[in-house]
Amino acid sequence: MLMAAAMNPPPPLPTALRHTGEFWTQTGIAIAHHPLAVLICAVVPAAARGYILLRGRHLERGQLALLEFVVTIWRVLLCGVAVWIACSGREWQILSAQVGAMAAWQVAINRFAAYAAHHLRIILWQLLFYAVAFLLAGKIVAWLVQAIAKSNGWLRESHHRMAAISVLRNLILVPVAVVYAVEMARPVFRLS
Repeated sequence: MLMAAAMNPPPPLPTALRHTGEFWTQTGIAIAHHPLAVLICAVVPAAARGYILLRGRHLERGQLALLEFVVTIWRVLLCGVAVWIACSGREWQILSAQVGAMAAWQVAINRFAAYAAHHLRIILWQLLFYAVAFLLAGKIVAWLVQAIAKSNGWLRESHHRMAAISVLRNLILVPVAVVYAVEMARPVFRLS
């Protein structure tokens, strides 16, 4: 009679911590290799957010909707650039060749479901670390703007501070968060 040996999965918290460190390293490397692409993708939404917060009361609904549409389209571009900078040359070639094939999407969704089913606790810990890290980073950005506001007359007004915080979050945190999310998803879609 064949008996399968029970395999104990690795403990989720230490594994999630190790993976989180690897994701931060990969995110830093990806952004360091393509800082101009990340900056270009982040500048338009950051500027639009600042403009909306500073001048939003004076914009007509149509102008505001058009500006929000442009920001949304630009964010889609940011997601595409994040995937591009996170992939190696070979991975990008394989991915771009398969994007149009419906079967490739079905395989990717099946892989994702299988990965999530087998690694759910690890994924939940990783998402918790992700959320806490970016929540703290957002608080640090706000604190820095508050500290600078004490010596800068323009930032003493609350709507100017809110605009500065929003611009910095969109310029720094959003691209890093998107690239990090792509790095988190890479193990799911390992390309062969």
